[in-house]
Amino acid sequence: MKKIKQMALVVLCAVLIPAFSAWAHDPSLHGFKLTTFDPPFPSPAFDLPTMRDGKSTLDDYKGKYVMLNFWATWCPPCLEEMPSMETVHQRYKDKGFTVVAISSDEGGKSDVIPFIEKLGVTFPILLDSDKAVSSVFGANNLPLTFILDRDGNVIAGAEGARDWSSEESLSVLDELIVVNQ
Repeated sequence: MKKIKQMALVVLCAVLIPAFSAWAHDPSLHGFKLTTFDPPFPSPAFDLPTMRDGKSTLDDYKGKYVMLNFWATWCPPCLEEMPSMETVHQRYKDKGFTVVAISSDEGGKSDVIPFIEKLGVTFPILLDSDKAVSSVFGANNLPLTFILDRDGNVIAGAEGARDWSSEESLSVLDELIVVNQ
Protein backbone atom coordinates (compact mmCIF):
# COMPACT_ATOMS: atom_id res chain seq x y z
CA MET A 1 0.00 0.00 0.00
CA LYS A 2 2.86 2.37 0.86
CA LYS A 3 4.44 1.71 -2.56
CA ILE A 4 1.17 2.52 -4.34
CA LYS A 5 0.88 5.83 -2.49
CA GLN A 6 4.49 6.71 -3.37
CA MET A 7 3.89 5.87 -7.05
CA ALA A 8 0.70 7.93 -7.04
CA LEU A 9 2.62 10.87 -5.59
CA VAL A 10 5.35 10.53 -8.25
CA VAL A 11 2.72 10.44 -11.02
CA LEU A 12 0.85 13.38 -9.50
CA CYS A 13 4.06 15.44 -9.28
CA ALA A 14 4.99 14.51 -12.85
CA VAL A 15 1.63 15.86 -14.00
CA LEU A 16 1.23 18.89 -11.71
CA ILE A 17 4.70 20.40 -11.75
CA PRO A 18 4.76 20.96 -15.54
CA ALA A 19 1.17 22.18 -15.34
CA PHE A 20 2.01 24.71 -12.63
CA SER A 21 5.03 26.00 -14.53
CA ALA A 22 2.87 26.36 -17.64
CA TRP A 23 0.28 28.27 -15.59
CA ALA A 24 2.87 30.86 -14.68
CA HIS A 25 3.07 31.80 -18.35
CA ASP A 26 -0.52 31.28 -19.51
CA PRO A 27 -2.08 34.72 -20.10
CA SER A 28 -5.63 33.39 -19.86
CA LEU A 29 -4.99 32.50 -16.24
CA HIS A 30 -4.22 36.15 -15.60
CA GLY A 31 -7.75 36.95 -16.82
CA PHE A 32 -6.29 38.35 -20.02
CA LYS A 33 -6.55 36.79 -23.47
CA LEU A 34 -3.27 36.72 -25.37
CA THR A 35 -1.89 33.94 -27.56
CA THR A 36 1.73 33.06 -26.91
CA PHE A 37 3.86 31.43 -29.62
CA ASP A 38 6.26 28.69 -28.64
CA PRO A 39 8.57 28.70 -30.39
CA PRO A 40 8.52 32.37 -31.38
CA PHE A 41 8.84 33.12 -35.09
CA PRO A 42 10.56 35.94 -36.99
CA SER A 43 8.43 39.01 -37.58
CA PRO A 44 7.97 40.02 -41.20
CA ALA A 45 10.17 43.00 -42.03
CA PHE A 46 8.59 46.39 -42.72
CA ASP A 47 9.65 49.80 -44.00
CA LEU A 48 6.95 52.42 -43.45
CA PRO A 49 6.58 56.20 -43.36
CA THR A 50 6.37 57.84 -39.94
CA MET A 51 4.17 60.73 -38.86
CA ARG A 52 7.24 63.00 -39.04
CA ASP A 53 7.97 62.36 -42.74
CA GLY A 54 10.69 59.82 -41.98
CA LYS A 55 10.85 56.07 -42.45
CA SER A 56 10.85 53.30 -39.88
CA THR A 57 11.86 49.66 -40.24
CA LEU A 58 11.69 46.61 -38.02
CA ASP A 59 15.45 46.92 -37.54
CA ASP A 60 14.94 50.31 -35.85
CA TYR A 61 13.49 48.41 -32.87
CA LYS A 62 16.10 45.65 -32.52
CA GLY A 63 17.14 45.30 -28.91
CA LYS A 64 13.68 46.35 -27.64
CA TYR A 65 10.46 44.57 -26.94
CA VAL A 66 7.75 45.91 -29.23
CA MET A 67 3.99 45.97 -28.97
CA LEU A 68 3.13 46.18 -32.68
CA ASN A 69 -0.48 47.27 -33.10
CA PHE A 70 -2.46 47.44 -36.36
CA TRP A 71 -5.33 49.94 -36.24
CA ALA A 72 -7.35 52.55 -38.15
CA THR A 73 -9.18 55.77 -37.26
CA TRP A 74 -12.49 54.34 -38.50
CA CYS A 75 -12.21 51.43 -36.02
CA PRO A 76 -13.93 52.32 -32.68
CA PRO A 77 -12.31 49.45 -30.71
CA CYS A 78 -8.90 50.61 -32.00
CA LEU A 79 -9.46 54.11 -30.67
CA GLU A 80 -10.83 52.71 -27.42
CA GLU A 81 -7.63 50.79 -26.67
CA MET A 82 -5.19 53.58 -27.64
CA PRO A 83 -5.14 55.31 -24.21
CA SER A 84 -4.28 52.02 -22.49
CA MET A 85 -1.49 51.47 -25.02
CA GLU A 86 -0.14 54.92 -24.15
CA THR A 87 -0.12 53.86 -20.49
CA VAL A 88 1.89 50.75 -21.42
CA HIS A 89 4.27 52.86 -23.49
CA GLN A 90 4.88 55.26 -20.59
CA ARG A 91 5.34 52.41 -18.11
CA TYR A 92 7.87 50.45 -20.17
CA LYS A 93 9.60 52.95 -22.49
CA ASP A 94 12.64 53.20 -20.22
CA LYS A 95 12.79 49.42 -19.81
CA GLY A 96 13.56 48.49 -23.41
CA PHE A 97 9.92 48.20 -24.52
CA THR A 98 8.03 50.38 -26.97
CA VAL A 99 4.59 50.53 -28.51
CA VAL A 100 4.45 50.99 -32.29
CA ALA A 101 1.09 51.45 -34.02
CA ILE A 102 0.61 50.92 -37.75
CA SER A 103 -2.33 52.82 -39.24
CA SER A 104 -4.03 51.37 -42.29
CA ASP A 105 -5.93 54.58 -43.03
CA GLU A 106 -5.95 55.29 -46.77
CA GLY A 107 -5.71 59.05 -46.15
CA GLY A 108 -2.42 58.60 -44.28
CA LYS A 109 -1.25 61.41 -42.06
CA SER A 110 -4.20 63.70 -42.74
CA ASP A 111 -6.58 61.04 -41.36
CA VAL A 112 -4.40 60.07 -38.43
CA ILE A 113 -3.10 63.37 -36.99
CA PRO A 114 -6.43 64.60 -35.53
CA PHE A 115 -6.96 61.32 -33.67
CA ILE A 116 -3.41 61.13 -32.34
CA GLU A 117 -3.54 64.72 -31.10
CA LYS A 118 -6.93 64.19 -29.46
CA LEU A 119 -5.77 60.99 -27.74
CA GLY A 120 -2.41 62.42 -26.67
CA VAL A 121 -0.50 59.42 -28.01
CA THR A 122 3.30 59.72 -27.88
CA PHE A 123 4.42 56.32 -29.16
CA PRO A 124 5.51 55.91 -32.80
CA ILE A 125 2.75 55.80 -35.42
CA LEU A 126 3.62 54.35 -38.81
CA LEU A 127 1.53 54.73 -41.96
CA ASP A 128 0.47 51.76 -44.09
CA SER A 129 -1.94 53.52 -46.47
CA ASP A 130 -1.74 50.81 -49.13
CA LYS A 131 -2.13 48.08 -46.46
CA ALA A 132 0.87 46.18 -47.85
CA VAL A 133 2.40 45.53 -44.42
CA SER A 134 -1.00 44.95 -42.78
CA SER A 135 -1.77 42.19 -45.29
CA VAL A 136 1.59 40.47 -44.67
CA PHE A 137 0.75 40.38 -40.95
CA GLY A 138 -2.82 39.21 -41.67
CA ALA A 139 -4.31 42.35 -40.14
CA ASN A 140 -7.71 42.08 -41.80
CA ASN A 141 -9.69 42.44 -38.56
CA LEU A 142 -8.62 45.39 -36.45
CA PRO A 143 -7.19 45.93 -33.97
CA LEU A 144 -4.51 43.26 -34.14
CA THR A 145 -1.50 43.33 -31.85
CA PHE A 146 1.75 41.37 -31.73
CA ILE A 147 4.43 41.37 -29.05
CA LEU A 148 7.95 41.08 -30.44
CA ASP A 149 11.04 40.13 -28.48
CA ARG A 150 14.37 41.97 -28.62
CA ASP A 151 15.42 40.01 -31.71
CA GLY A 152 12.27 40.85 -33.69
CA ASN A 153 10.57 37.51 -33.09
CA VAL A 154 6.83 37.33 -32.51
CA ILE A 155 6.25 35.92 -29.03
CA ALA A 156 2.54 36.71 -28.57
CA GLY A 157 -0.50 38.17 -30.28
CA ALA A 158 -4.04 39.39 -29.66
CA GLU A 159 -6.96 40.03 -31.97
CA GLY A 160 -9.47 42.64 -30.88
CA ALA A 161 -9.34 45.50 -28.41
CA ARG A 162 -7.80 45.09 -24.97
CA ASP A 163 -7.36 47.20 -21.88
CA TRP A 164 -3.58 47.00 -22.09
CA SER A 165 -3.22 48.98 -18.86
CA SER A 166 -5.28 46.56 -16.75
CA GLU A 167 -3.59 44.82 -13.86
CA GLU A 168 -3.98 41.51 -15.69
CA SER A 169 -2.39 42.83 -18.88
CA LEU A 170 0.52 44.45 -17.10
CA SER A 171 1.13 41.19 -15.24
CA VAL A 172 1.25 39.30 -18.55
CA LEU A 173 3.55 41.88 -20.16
CA ASP A 174 5.86 41.86 -17.14
CA GLU A 175 6.03 38.09 -17.33
CA LEU A 176 6.58 37.93 -21.10
CA ILE A 177 9.46 40.35 -20.82
CA VAL A 178 11.09 38.48 -17.92
CA VAL A 179 10.57 35.00 -19.37
CA ASN A 180 11.91 35.96 -22.79
CA GLN A 181 15.02 37.89 -21.71
